[in-house]
Amino acid sequence: MYGELIALLTTVCWSIGIFPFTEAANRFGTAALNQYRLFLAWIVISILLLIFYPINIAELFSLPQPYHYLFLGLSGIIGFSIGDYFSFTSFRILGPKLGSLYTTIAPGSALLLGFLVLNEKMNFIGIIGIVITIAGVIWLTLSKKDKIASENAGFHRNKKGILFGVSGALCQGTGLVLSKLGMDYYSEKLPTLHAVWIRLLFAFGAAFFISIITGRMKANSLPIFKNQNNGLPYMFVGTLFGPVLGVSFSLIAIQHLPVATAQTIFALLPIVVLPINYFYYKEKITVQSIFACAIAVLGVFVLIWRDSILR
Repeated sequence: MYGELIALLTTVCWSIGIFPFTEAANRFGTAALNQYRLFLAWIVISILLLIFYPINIAELFSLPQPYHYLFLGLSGIIGFSIGDYFSFTSFRILGPKLGSLYTTIAPGSALLLGFLVLNEKMNFIGIIGIVITIAGVIWLTLSKKDKIASENAGFHRNKKGILFGVSGALCQGTGLVLSKLGMDYYSEKLPTLHAVWIRLLFAFGAAFFISIITGRMKANSLPIFKNQNNGLPYMFVGTLFGPVLGVSFSLIAIQHLPVATAQTIFALLPIVVLPINYFYYKEKITVQSIFACAIAVLGVFVLIWRDSILR
């Protein structure tokens, strides 16, 4: 029961983190938020590693092998730098309710890429799971009644939001496969928290590099240092609940539960977001949104069930 409670707490933390990040994105802009919240999360994870693992600062950099840096670094760039940029923009445009639903596409994209890159097995059950998830996402996206409720809360259903929601999920699925490639396919294993540290290191490094070469460094930094529209508290709270507490609790949950069980509980994120979204943004919970979220989550459950069968 302890593991289940921690897994549920993980999902709640990730769900809560969406809202301050959405607010911070509205105040700072998505690029500025993504750049500095990744840096902040990396600092916090570095401190946690030094506290809970018997390593020093030099070993943080020297212990990982080159292939760890290669695949986990790519995972961080694609999953965090690019994927989260797309996802945060989607949250800002579509709202947390629909934006969070697009995250359910990530496991399906990971399955497809794992089949193509890692030679993992693909079967009919996996295809069914992907189709069910996509059906739920499409249903809520096209629902006219839910669109009205969303617009009344200040959000919009436009092509950019939808495209960015899908792109974010695809990048997160790709990042997951690259993480697996970096952690599971070699003899020398790396602690999960250390792997997260590498992902964040490359993620914030790539975000800063992109802002420099595009001439956006000053434009991205000024809103942060000026605390534009009082956005810093939102960025700090989002980072606390998302990359810090969410990641930490997820590691504890996986230690006490089978991975498939933990993933099943993590997949409840869109369901948990619904009531929070109602109280925070006063966005009406429609019948369509309930059923669409349930269908999309069911598709994820099917994918997880498929993994348990293959194991």
